[in-house]
Amino acid sequence: MKTILLLITLIFSGMAVSSCTNDEDDTDFQIINPEEEQQTALQLEQENAD
Repeated sequence: MKTILLLITLIFSGMAVSSCTNDEDDTDFQIINPEEEQQTALQLEQENAD
């Protein structure tokens, strides 16, 4: 009985791990400096004010 439960647990954990994929292949991080962040915030404020 324990072996059956162990096999079921392994099957479900294998399915869970295999379903966690990154299909975007986007490993590059966007690094912005504070000036770019402030410009983006100002642009958003201007768009919201219109």
